[in-house]
Amino acid sequence: MLTEQRAHHLAKASEAFQAFLGQITANELLDWVSHELGHPEALDEFQQVGDILTKATPPKHLLHIISGNTPHAGLQSLLRGLLVGAQNTIKLPATKADCESIPEITAFYRALPKELQQLCLFTSELSDSLLASADCVIAIGSDRAIESIHQRLKPQQRFIPHGHKISFGLIDKPSTKNAQLAATDASLYNQQGCLSPHAIYVKQGAEDFAPMLAKAMETFNQRDPRGPIGLSESGSIRNLRETVRYQAAQEPDNYQLYESKGDTSWTVIYENSPTLRPSPQNRTIYVRPWPDNPLDLGKEVEYLSTIALSPLSALLKTVECLTPARVCQLGKAQHPHLFWHHDGIAPLASLVTCLDIHL
Repeated sequence: MLTEQRAHHLAKASEAFQAFLGQITANELLDWVSHELGHPEALDEFQQVGDILTKATPPKHLLHIISGNTPHAGLQSLLRGLLVGAQNTIKLPATKADCESIPEITAFYRALPKELQQLCLFTSELSDSLLASADCVIAIGSDRAIESIHQRLKPQQRFIPHGHKISFGLIDKPSTKNAQLAATDASLYNQQGCLSPHAIYVKQGAEDFAPMLAKAMETFNQRDPRGPIGLSESGSIRNLRETVRYQAAQEPDNYQLYESKGDTSWTVIYENSPTLRPSPQNRTIYVRPWPDNPLDLGKEVEYLSTIALSPLSALLKTVECLTPARVCQLGKAQHPHLFWHHDGIAPLASLVTCLDIHL
């Protein structure tokens, strides 16, 4: 099947998944191939570049090791593999070796024509033989999981890891609109993905923004409840709440705690410190003052994924020195374009190899 045919089938199958993939057309997919590989038919036939004929070749076996708490990332990864025409194996974090454990991938797979379904194999086992058979491996998960996988690969196998990352938001001043946008970013997918902000920084009036964000978090939760979480997850949130409650009693100017009543559905913590730290997730968000020197954010900036800004244009230069992989408008942190460079990596070009013929 030629690239143009795959693009049309994938665009049609993606129509029901705009929340995960955005609204895309076949022409946009072909433009994406052209942008990264130099020509829309780069995978189909040789293209002349100067005195060289070159053709892009997909992996013979592309292995996707995906995380159950970020189905959108797995769905995007699979679409990319299919677009370049690879044979794909999707390793699911589940006990049964089919695609039923992640409904989004199930529905997407079933929307594909048989020719593309034949390029997909699902498994729950990550055996040595499976790893050895892949010439390219994409892994999404914790740093510990990523390291474990990497140690099992051979040098000639291409490895594309997506491990621990952290994101945050930055606003110029408190406002109801900013609170609503921040609550959306902090609540979607229960902060399980690398695009989820763990803190909202405020250039002026951070302590005034915390109660506004708390109100917006409650409103969002009433409209879209978080749902149940595990005992250890709930315990982490409750432990953090009690720590902050004690700190707020001792230093009320430096700490504030706002929390959902009777459960752990959402938590907002104001801390008068710029140090970026991961939250326990599950809609637990810090509010922090923005420092004069962005380097005062601390060591976590080494793992920056996304910075969500409001207003975007006015604050862009403020964060450029941090070199994040992605900057976006506040409220859009959880909705990257399908063509984005995940962790700064070109998603199509990183998958293919090229055959050159020197004329």
